[in-house]
Amino acid sequence: MQHARLALRHNIGRRREILQDAAEKVAGHSGGTLKAKVKTDPQPDDYLKALEIICNGSYLQDARDRCRQRAQQLKLVADWEELCNTIEEIYREKIIIGTAPDPSGAQAARLGEALFGNESNIAPRTLGRFFDSLNDQVVGNFLAAAPRDYIALTYVDELGRNIGFERASPGQQASALLELLLRQSAGTLIIDQPEDDLDNKVVMKVVDLVRNSKSRRQLIFATHNPNVVVNGDADKVITLTTGEPNPNPVTGSVRIAIEVDGAIETPAIKNAITHIMEGGEPAFELRRRKYRF
Repeated sequence: MQHARLALRHNIGRRREILQDAAEKVAGHSGGTLKAKVKTDPQPDDYLKALEIICNGSYLQDARDRCRQRAQQLKLVADWEELCNTIEEIYREKIIIGTAPDPSGAQAARLGEALFGNESNIAPRTLGRFFDSLNDQVVGNFLAAAPRDYIALTYVDELGRNIGFERASPGQQASALLELLLRQSAGTLIIDQPEDDLDNKVVMKVVDLVRNSKSRRQLIFATHNPNVVVNGDADKVITLTTGEPNPNPVTGSVRIAIEVDGAIETPAIKNAITHIMEGGEPAFELRRRKYRF
């Protein structure tokens, strides 16, 4: 049992090293828009689950509230290790006792104090049920319980302010994740309508990354934004249109057909981009007059 516990500690330490390495890579590939730090769950669910399992069938009143409060008290790894040592000792004693019907008063009191503190006011009969429930699986749940490590992300805005990633706006989150993805050299990257959460200023920043990234990996974008296609210097453009109705519809779906397929320099593609994405030549002329180009 001690060997298994040492192996678990080693694996937990190794897991944290892997997460730390991943956090450093995230920060390094984000262009300064993300910070990443490995943290430990301050309220370990494994602790709570182990306490709740031993309470099953004990008829302990307010068992869940008691377990939650105790898990919070034992959130430090050293405190939980001490609890596990006590439970392991008592379980060894139970195995030695064999078929004896009840634990001694000292055993029951020690188990109750280990589980819920010395001021828990738990009836001896309930403590006896805790003792009876000790088996390989229940004890294993305690010995295997460990806090979960995770990577916490922080978004860094243009002014250098740190914002918890979950509190950043959808546009900030999307731009940071796109920058993270586009700075990596990996397999084919498929992105569906990235402009949905981004303003054009951010889109242009993404477009710069697209131009640099496409020499290292294949990029496939589904987009309605001309900046992605034109300023991103797309090598191949495919425009889609609604085709003939599906002869065997499942949910009334229709077929999608390729309308134009080719390089961005070809007349058909230029015409499609101009009319579909830019609003046509009248829109171009209107912009020229308003901006005085």
